[in-house]
Amino acid sequence: MRFPKLTATICLVLISAGLFSLFGNAQQTSDGFNNTQKDEINAMIRDYILENPEIIPEAVEVLRSRQNARMLLQSQDLLYSDGYSHVEGNEQGDITVVEFYDYNCGYCKQVPSVLARLIEEDDNIKVIYKEYPILAESSEFASIAAMAAMKQGKFMDFHRALMKNKRALSEDLVLQIARDSGVDEDKLLKDMADPEIETNLMKTKYLVQNIGISGTPGFVIGDQIIPGFISYEKLKDIIDAERQTRKM
Repeated sequence: MRFPKLTATICLVLISAGLFSLFGNAQQTSDGFNNTQKDEINAMIRDYILENPEIIPEAVEVLRSRQNARMLLQSQDLLYSDGYSHVEGNEQGDITVVEFYDYNCGYCKQVPSVLARLIEEDDNIKVIYKEYPILAESSEFASIAAMAAMKQGKFMDFHRALMKNKRALSEDLVLQIARDSGVDEDKLLKDMADPEIETNLMKTKYLVQNIGISGTPGFVIGDQIIPGFISYEKLKDIIDAERQTRKM
């Protein structure tokens, strides 16, 4: 039995499905082909890839997108309804933007103005703030303080002030920024000692490992995991595309 020449699309489907021997053993499939036919299919795929290596990045991206979607689906509760992450915008919004950040991250400091503009101009957006302190010990102290400030209803004031700060953070500086933001320092220090805050930080770190975010800032929008800073225009494009996808 002979097979017609494979197109790039068919190759991509076969690769991502695991028929090519690099991704799995064709003889183990139960698709009705005999071993000779399977060997011929594998050989054709191999030849096509060698002649058209440019399809490999596309195939890898297809596979990565599917893996991202699967990991995000498995992490829905921690991602969207953990009960401790601060939420801004429209809580019933049709699109949710999840941001992971570190208060010592220079690129993260560019994000607040982008998100503030997004919330102001799009009344159907929900933004979830995820503390992800990875750059220094002072990052963790700042994140614990920010989470404790939620109990005083001062999270956003404190968060914005921490992000506006240009100096290297220290515990004393974090507390000074808290006071300048209208946070009651004595209550803050007491609330920071709540072991639940540390537990919640660990949950977020587990979430990050599970979905594959490796640095800050990082974003999740729909099935997309987006590393690094993104401009307002790029963010709007991603959101618009996500809305269009959901209408299809």
